[in-house]
Amino acid sequence: MSDIDRFFIERGFSRATQATYRRVLGDLVSVPDLERLDAVGLLSFYDRPHWGNSMRYVAVSASRSFLRWRYGAGHPALSARIKRRRPKRQRSLSESQLVALLSSFDTSTPKGARDLAIASLAVDARLRVSELARLRLSDVDLRLCSLQVVVKGGEWGDGVFSPATANIISAWVARRKPTGEDDHLFLSTQGMTKGRGLTVNGIKTTVRRWGEAVGFKLSPHDFCRTFAILSTQNGAPSRVVQAAGRWANIEMVEHYTRNLEQEAIRPYLPIERLLVGS
Repeated sequence: MSDIDRFFIERGFSRATQATYRRVLGDLVSVPDLERLDAVGLLSFYDRPHWGNSMRYVAVSASRSFLRWRYGAGHPALSARIKRRRPKRQRSLSESQLVALLSSFDTSTPKGARDLAIASLAVDARLRVSELARLRLSDVDLRLCSLQVVVKGGEWGDGVFSPATANIISAWVARRKPTGEDDHLFLSTQGMTKGRGLTVNGIKTTVRRWGEAVGFKLSPHDFCRTFAILSTQNGAPSRVVQAAGRWANIEMVEHYTRNLEQEAIRPYLPIERLLVGS
């Protein structure tokens, strides 16, 4: 077993974090005299033209964690730091865009009924694409409007959704035709994989095509930001949004509602009120 594998086991990182860190640490362990690498050397090692600030930040953080684990707190590279710049504002759906998307599905077809259920549940329960793909019908309680699913980190997480979404899911379930005993809630409705659980890539492709059909870019993660923003606009306290979104801290809610920070000021902008009147 390699040092990197032992590091992951002892630190208990999620699979997603392991995948990111493995790409970084695989390069790092090839550095000659790694035990004597200093902070300047570490920063220079990751000064790559095709890497942005975010990737360099992750690389240095992963390397410092590994070097501390492997060589102890006295390793000379542990003083290396990269300031993480705030990323650009990311996409979310406004109320009108969400209505346009939900209205675009042809629910007279199994695919349309399924797609409406995916979009509604993704927003209501703040489900990531991997969680949508692994969600089982047996773990969804339509009477209590609740669900359980394995979330980031490999733990079971709870989610709730509205009665309206429960009705939408029920309409899909009535038309859901699995191959054999496939228990995935969301199945392919056509092609060679008809009746089998949708994959992560399958959902990503499906969502991208929704965006092309309604005229704006769209990805599954946009639904996570949309959940945070619209529930906050509807008056939900930050702590409630945090708990329902299964975020570890309030700072994550603030991160996911950055779009709201800008849009919420529109009714109060000074020039409009001055020239047009309140």
